[in-house]
Amino acid sequence: MKTIIQFYSFSFLLFICLQTKINAQNSSTNLSISPIFSNHMVLQQKNANPIWGKATPGANIVVNATWGESSKAKTDKHGNWLVKLNTPSYGGPYLINIKSRNNQLELNDVMIGEVWLASGQSNMEWKMNQCSGCIDNQDEEIADANSPDIRMFNVPMDLSGEKFKYQKWEQANSQNIEDFSATAYFFARELHQKMDIPVGIINTSWGGTRVEAWTSPKKLNELGPTNHIKHQQKNRFEADFKRYNDSIVLINQKNFGFKMVEFPVFKEEVEKKMHEYDFKDQNFSEVNFNDDQWNKIGLNPNFENNLFFENLYSDDQSILQDGTLWFRTNFDVQDPAIKHNLIFSKGIDDFDQTFINGRNIGNTFLHLDERNYSIPLGLLKKKNNVLAVRLTDWMMGGGFRGTAYVLSANDSIGLPYKDFKYKHQAIITNGYLMVHNYNEDDLQKKIINNEEKFLKPHNLNDPNEYSILYRRMLKPTIPFGIKGVIWYQGEANVGNYKDYKVLLDGMISDWRSHWNDDFSFYFAQIAPYIYSRKENSQGLRDAQRKVLNITPKTGMAILLDIGEENDIHPHNKQDVGKRLALLALKRDYGFDLVDSGPLYSNHEVKNRYIEVDFNHIGSGLIVKDKLDGFEIAGHDGVFYPAIAQIKNNKVKLNSPNVKKPINVRYGWKNYFEATLFNKEGLPASSFSSSNK
Repeated sequence: MKTIIQFYSFSFLLFICLQTKINAQNSSTNLSISPIFSNHMVLQQKNANPIWGKATPGANIVVNATWGESSKAKTDKHGNWLVKLNTPSYGGPYLINIKSRNNQLELNDVMIGEVWLASGQSNMEWKMNQCSGCIDNQDEEIADANSPDIRMFNVPMDLSGEKFKYQKWEQANSQNIEDFSATAYFFARELHQKMDIPVGIINTSWGGTRVEAWTSPKKLNELGPTNHIKHQQKNRFEADFKRYNDSIVLINQKNFGFKMVEFPVFKEEVEKKMHEYDFKDQNFSEVNFNDDQWNKIGLNPNFENNLFFENLYSDDQSILQDGTLWFRTNFDVQDPAIKHNLIFSKGIDDFDQTFINGRNIGNTFLHLDERNYSIPLGLLKKKNNVLAVRLTDWMMGGGFRGTAYVLSANDSIGLPYKDFKYKHQAIITNGYLMVHNYNEDDLQKKIINNEEKFLKPHNLNDPNEYSILYRRMLKPTIPFGIKGVIWYQGEANVGNYKDYKVLLDGMISDWRSHWNDDFSFYFAQIAPYIYSRKENSQGLRDAQRKVLNITPKTGMAILLDIGEENDIHPHNKQDVGKRLALLALKRDYGFDLVDSGPLYSNHEVKNRYIEVDFNHIGSGLIVKDKLDGFEIAGHDGVFYPAIAQIKNNKVKLNSPNVKKPINVRYGWKNYFEATLFNKEGLPASSFSSSNK
């Protein structure tokens, strides 16, 4: 009996121990923190910094920092928690401990300093190692990057949100800096050099994206029922979009015979998919293929050294300006036995698969400054070598961006674009590739003339979908404590520049409301670039200038002197970062300096003359080379080049063609090189007094 009692007593105690262990396991808080918080991060100084994460619903969270601050919170019914941790003046390194019941996390090497968020499209995304020679003094800048007090966080270009989970803060050194935004790094470097305090920079940017993608649905709907935001008002969900697209595929296949496939966004996915796609067009690369029915270029002399899709198709054929085109030409060489290279001097936009005499010699799935493909020995012959290029443009201006030639030790053989033939092979719209086999006449008859029957799908994976980047790229950073934002975007909105002032002002107020902070917002004015015939980037630049007048605590870095005629991505990212930093140094940190180039203020008509006043003249106005680019107009609205001179730090203008001038403009071209500066070396912005 005693043995039985002992057995049951032992069993009961074992049960209690096991139950206690199970209860303890069940009481685990599963404590986690947002990935934007990690070792090596920077927190904004003298600020109540939000820190957030997840744990078991109802759990108590305690956050302690080694600078002597602590904060507590309880998770809500969904397990979310957020505390605000006060920070002192800059310094570190510090440790932060986050604890809940039997779980705890530690963040090490935490610095306190100044934190900025960098965002925009490709010119902000543009990495330090984006491509060879894409940034001035690129190799030296990367090698010299060794600033452990500059800390960087990249929000990955991933609409799923999965990659964000694995991101960490990194110190600036020659290894970590390679994949970080050049503009953002140069901005941070300038702040750090001038103030000698830790600087944190969060980069969330995506090339080729419109401002509408970075703005919340609520704000877009407040801005008005324009064509650019109508889809938000339909309030469809992604599942509805998917069903809609499935039906679109069937309808377009029936009406046009399209083979429709989703076109990927990321470089790696494009590279994989482009090899998988069966266009049934590889015979286009063959030597014996008969291209007599292909179109001849008939090239405008103005485009002798480059060839864009937009040059081949008129405005009413705009649906054909993004997609896949095949190009073919022939060339001779003097000595086929020696080494030759095929070179596209300014690159190809966006992706190419290049063949010589039927053999693939190169594939590049990225916009680069130059293509330089080695031609295998034995492949060339003396006469009638065939070059064939399958060229795919994803969006905006696409094509060959500079001269093409074959180079050897003994010879340089030009490949003039006027000798090329081409065939349209596929349309890209809203993330779908639509493959067809029509000739040009049939394209006109079946597609262009029946465009109302052509149904465009909604892009489910397009970074330009309205509000998608706000949700997927910006929201994970809200409400991390920041001093302000730097922004470099606008190229993708050139086509709707008349809306840009309202859209950018709306986005800025939108971001500030979600942070609940009236932080500084500094943006780069887009640099000059040739664009296409129908585009008006000067209008976009002027819209950016006008945002300064309606949106408080904003500043603009003027880039009218650093544009690249044939490259939308200026190589001089150093001055972009520095000029953005000048705005912050003066306005946020009290440095005594000139932070902007001259900005149009007003003008006065005096008989046959116009006198223009500028703000931000610094120590005075100066001319670089010749004071050019000014135009004036009378009542007829026709602008004529003006004779310009600086007088008493004003610009005085007249023209023999304008007896009674009314309006004035400067730098009113897609591509223009600045001639007017202040003595501090900062260029004046382009403007038009008639561009209301």
